[in-house]
Amino acid sequence: MREIIYIQAGSFANYTGTHFWNTQESYFTYDGEDEPIVNHDLSFEEGRSPQNQPTLCPRLLAFDHKSHFGTLAKTNEADLATNASLDTTWRGAVSRETQDPIPQSEYHARLESNMEEGDDLEHQDPKIRYWSDYSRVYLDQKSIQAIPDALESTEAEWSIGQGLFRRYDEVLLLFLRLIASEMIMQETELMDGAFRLLVENCDNFQGLQMMHDTSTFGGFSHAFMTSFRDEFLKASVLNFSFLSGADPNHAGIDNSFDTKRLVNDALCLQSLHQLSDIAFPILHPSRWSTLESTLSQGLAYDRNNLYHTSAVVSSLMETATLPLRLKDSQDDIATIADHLNWRKSSRFGQLGGIVSLPVPATTSMFTNLHCNLSTGVPNTDDLAVFARQNVTRGLLHQDLTAFNAWCDMSSLREPLVSSIYAPAYPVPTSFPSIFRHTRPRSLRMTSSLLTAPSTSIQLTGYAKFVEQTARTRRSDGALMSMGLESDDVKELVTALWEIVDGYGHEGEDLVSSDKIDEGDD
Repeated sequence: MREIIYIQAGSFANYTGTHFWNTQESYFTYDGEDEPIVNHDLSFEEGRSPQNQPTLCPRLLAFDHKSHFGTLAKTNEADLATNASLDTTWRGAVSRETQDPIPQSEYHARLESNMEEGDDLEHQDPKIRYWSDYSRVYLDQKSIQAIPDALESTEAEWSIGQGLFRRYDEVLLLFLRLIASEMIMQETELMDGAFRLLVENCDNFQGLQMMHDTSTFGGFSHAFMTSFRDEFLKASVLNFSFLSGADPNHAGIDNSFDTKRLVNDALCLQSLHQLSDIAFPILHPSRWSTLESTLSQGLAYDRNNLYHTSAVVSSLMETATLPLRLKDSQDDIATIADHLNWRKSSRFGQLGGIVSLPVPATTSMFTNLHCNLSTGVPNTDDLAVFARQNVTRGLLHQDLTAFNAWCDMSSLREPLVSSIYAPAYPVPTSFPSIFRHTRPRSLRMTSSLLTAPSTSIQLTGYAKFVEQTARTRRSDGALMSMGLESDDVKELVTALWEIVDGYGHEGEDLVSSDKIDEGDD
């Protein structure tokens, strides 16, 4: 078996991950007659439900700020344990203030009321306060990795994120147990504790599938992956990174906050290139304006609603990575990375597809409706693609004819392009009501992972911005607050241009790098 351990770090990553795991839950079969299409053991292990009953739980570490876990947070128990330890040393009066428990989510209340599948649960979005509000799977206690809220506002603080990981790894409150009416705290390290337990529960661990928010968990994720690589040098890492909303092509050096976010994004890209086998940067939903014409064909989502946008991303990501989990599939993270990065210099890829395919499908639809979440610009010229892996879901005979005709329009041929055909994408009741027409029970859709020269366009934007930042002293304050010195930024610029060069030139005017001088503007 080739088990995968999943890492989610940040709010958007966990919103997306919750949709992902709900989809995995929908593949479960209970009547003993139908065979599941996926191998659940690759992504699930035996764990415990809140009622301490054995159940299947994701092989997952979910990092987020404590206040974002909702009903999963164990704040009350932790506070009681701390107070109990104080009682043993303090002989004076003790005043306790406990936070009211977070009420059950509207979605979970509906589920417990045994509503039928056709009830309002499928037609009206429940009120979502946290990503845990619509989860359909049980998370084992070791999966819940709550980060102190005191650092929540330190967005784009690269060095603070790394320091936070080191402190969190050294002394981590993993779980609390109530034994003989006495609260006992058990402390352990992250990498030698919760993560080690996940690895030891694998028969043949292949690597990580990771999602993280660059703005809030960029430095943290870099430190985590560095620690992981120190011990698991040969394990594979597949990464989906959610970029900040700052656009390197339309940001000003004088905007300190945008400067920090963009430099932080660039540091994350450098980290991903060093530590991942293959990585797919995803544009922030605020930058999806160029995708509206394609996504709006069958969807009516709110770009400012995490519950909505994470469902769009998750459906494409889950479909694109489905070959990793399909029964009898020979694909693993390493083979997908080798296929897409056969040039050995294209470690960044692109994620795209069609979330809801109209009926009937035509050849032109696969071109006109294909959205690209990594660049915001579709690859209309398949001559400029290094490699592509397509996954289709629920396509009918007529759809497949049109899809194959679309594929034939490209110059790519096997083994540079591959297509996998799978059953339709299930739409759990937890999926938001973002469809323009009747809510479907399943989706006919396509998803693609690809590598292409056009990736250099986005990377060039970051390289140019950081290069400009390194030239002006007006950015010194922002960089110093991130724990960066002038030499660090210059090294980052050099690294970014080297990554850009690995994709070749889409045009001589796209990539040009002048030597960085030390003068200011």
